[in-house]
Amino acid sequence: MALQIINKSPETRLMQMLGNKQIQAGGWQAIHFHLSDLLEEYKSEYQIKIAINLIHDLLKSYDGSIFLLADYSIMVVCKKLEQPIMEKLTFQLRYLYMDDPLAYTDIGQENPKFCTVYDLKSDWQEFYNQCSHRMVMHTRKPAAPVPVELPEPKYEPKHEPKPEPKIAIPEPVETPLPVVEIVPEKQDESKSTDRSELSASKLAAMENTLRVTDIKNVVRRQPVCAVLPDMKVRRVFDELYINIAHLRRMIKSDVDFLSNRWLFKYITNILDERMIKLIMATPARFLDAPISINLNVETLLSSWFTEFDASISPANKVSIVLEIPVIDVFADMTAFSLACSEVQKLGYRVCLDGLTTASFSSINREKLGLDLVKVQWNADMHGDLKNKENQSLMEAVKSAGTNRVILCRCDNKSAVEYGHALGISLFQGRYLDSLLNPTSKVEN
Repeated sequence: MALQIINKSPETRLMQMLGNKQIQAGGWQAIHFHLSDLLEEYKSEYQIKIAINLIHDLLKSYDGSIFLLADYSIMVVCKKLEQPIMEKLTFQLRYLYMDDPLAYTDIGQENPKFCTVYDLKSDWQEFYNQCSHRMVMHTRKPAAPVPVELPEPKYEPKHEPKPEPKIAIPEPVETPLPVVEIVPEKQDESKSTDRSELSASKLAAMENTLRVTDIKNVVRRQPVCAVLPDMKVRRVFDELYINIAHLRRMIKSDVDFLSNRWLFKYITNILDERMIKLIMATPARFLDAPISINLNVETLLSSWFTEFDASISPANKVSIVLEIPVIDVFADMTAFSLACSEVQKLGYRVCLDGLTTASFSSINREKLGLDLVKVQWNADMHGDLKNKENQSLMEAVKSAGTNRVILCRCDNKSAVEYGHALGISLFQGRYLDSLLNPTSKVEN
């Protein structure tokens, strides 16, 4: 049988299913997501629908059922569920509710109270007793289950009135922000140093080339990983990005895209649109796992991002991180706050990219309304962890949340060890690439 979603008389249907002798014979697992313990602000119909759709999308090829109980708990009973899929499911559900203490503790560790997993061959009685107790409690104190409609709700254009989802959106920052150092992207050593003046006609020709060039071959994936203290690596999501050096060689351009920050920004606005349309054209290729995409604020407020959003299912949106360059925050704070809050309402996560170890301490993640921040590894900081700079970084990591900071450009083991010493648990860079795929010939 195909995976079913049960939201009518779920407690009764669950007990009936558990009475089936085949369930007790072996090969069946159950997962109890304790969403009844969420804070009230996260018990919204909107997020419950996303959670149900996310589970269904991940497990649709399995036999079993998803039960949405009256108290917002979700029970999943599934046959022959592989451990990697189970871990992916629980991680993505935690990620959906990452702002709630039920998902992660104050120090950024996974909260074991978020879910309970049962092997129904050995734990059937324990699970049956738990469900029986809930059945009795539901009978004594009935409550209407949250309606979940499938197929997933269609996208509603922004100009049409619709109920506001109950998602906590931080207030815009009104106080002046400190000036921070913004470091441009690393330049490829093999690129030309030609920085001749760019004429209007040359710029127009280059823009036209960028709009018609097939960019599939210059799109790269680089994983962002959770690294445990024993150096066990777990992929969290993949950053999709365009390799600028490769793109320049492919279109045979003599223009140094990185020679001018504003020229680079102009080019990335064009490439944002190309990347979005590429994902829309081949979603199966890019949305089969959680990803992040680098996009400018102008892109997030554009009509073609609205078109992109309309093509993405709610279950996929929660698995997409939108990385915004730090320069956009200070270029137009109002536009940034608007873009950030709007995409979060739609279900996406937002990460601030391009922070240095110096500027990171000046950023307040919560006040800016960010889900994640990305900090560039600085080998010069590696050394005495008790010095003033490193102590300041430790405090900044603690304030931001240990599971909200990504240390990127980690090219060696020392970078990861340093990040761990600061309290960071998420990493990105060539060293992690080599651990996950040691035989790959593609270098990020």
